[in-house]
Amino acid sequence: MSPYRLALRTLLLNRPRNVLATLLIAASLCVLDLFAGSIASTRAGIEYQAVIVERMGHLTVLPGPVAGAPRQLRRFSPDEAGRVRALLAGVKGIALVVPEMSVSGIAAAGKRSATFAGLGLRMPDAPGGALLQAAPGKLQAGVGNGVAISQAKAAALTLRVGSAVTLTAAVPDAAPRQVVAQVVDVYAAGAGDEQARSMLMPLALAQDLLNTGGSEHFVVFLSDTALMEQQRGALAAALRKAGIQAEVRTWQELSHTYMRARSASDLAFDSIAGMVFAVIAASIAATMSITVLERRREVATLRALGMRSHSVFLMLVAEALGMAVMGVVASLVGSAVIAWVINRVSLADGAPQALAGAMPVELDVNRMMMAVAAVLAVALMAALVPAFKAARAHVAAGLAG
Repeated sequence: MSPYRLALRTLLLNRPRNVLATLLIAASLCVLDLFAGSIASTRAGIEYQAVIVERMGHLTVLPGPVAGAPRQLRRFSPDEAGRVRALLAGVKGIALVVPEMSVSGIAAAGKRSATFAGLGLRMPDAPGGALLQAAPGKLQAGVGNGVAISQAKAAALTLRVGSAVTLTAAVPDAAPRQVVAQVVDVYAAGAGDEQARSMLMPLALAQDLLNTGGSEHFVVFLSDTALMEQQRGALAAALRKAGIQAEVRTWQELSHTYMRARSASDLAFDSIAGMVFAVIAASIAATMSITVLERRREVATLRALGMRSHSVFLMLVAEALGMAVMGVVASLVGSAVIAWVINRVSLADGAPQALAGAMPVELDVNRMMMAVAAVLAVALMAALVPAFKAARAHVAAGLAG
């Protein structure tokens, strides 16, 4: 008598208790999968916000540490910037490279003035510029003194497209420099990004304001984001080989929003997962304990007919694993259907996540597979005690009961 065939027969009988335990496992896993999908959607939205809207790119090449120089004053010299740009241009898998320079100072128009914290960047060509179409702020090719300004700053200075504005930047160890710029775009800054992106300008204009020919950093956009860590290692190695002191950072390391969201979401997921696995373990343990109690005579009869104790143990463990497997299959189907319905409704309603390229629920396959493995392990451990007790029970006592 094969213990596995007997276990399968018991499962196919669809005992109400087994069906209820299977549905409870499926429902618990659905909750966990959908919660993980919501976290994945949130992280995808943060990635879009950081990489595209905030123009962080996937990787950022920063100057290496210099003794006595604070990070905000580190810059690539004109020679180093040219070497870095040439090196990045020859690396496969890079879709776009944008040199950038942070600049801050005072913007004045008429009798009004306000501080600004802006970003100077080199405008990409047409094919590469398509990556940044959704980014706020548009500069005009051929307008060397054209700047894009946020709506809040434009309102404070009563500026509109076509207005002139005088920019004054503080240059360390030098007299302040002034330039007259023309507003070519007024854009809506993202939440929390107002101070950091209150103004965009051409890289040459920022360099003129700061009296430098170098660049602060290079933003790198990749063709395949799945290879980000490999590209990071390859770029760092290539920079070291070329004798350029630089470090390569990912957008996750530079985005404070992502780091805070990741810490909070990981804590929440671990808490939910712990409760889900506790419910599944209690459900399987209770179901198997009651099953063993009700089937004492059946188990004793099988033992009297020659079934060994280890076969009884295997039969009951196989039943528990069978319930877990059926619950897992049902949860995968249920999670996929529910996620599809939620995403379809969100697309129809024009949800912000869908418009930003991220669905409200993006099923996290890696976490789902980890949850499947964890459920099978929990089912195995929850069935061990009831199965062991049934295997060690006396045959005569079972037949008498």
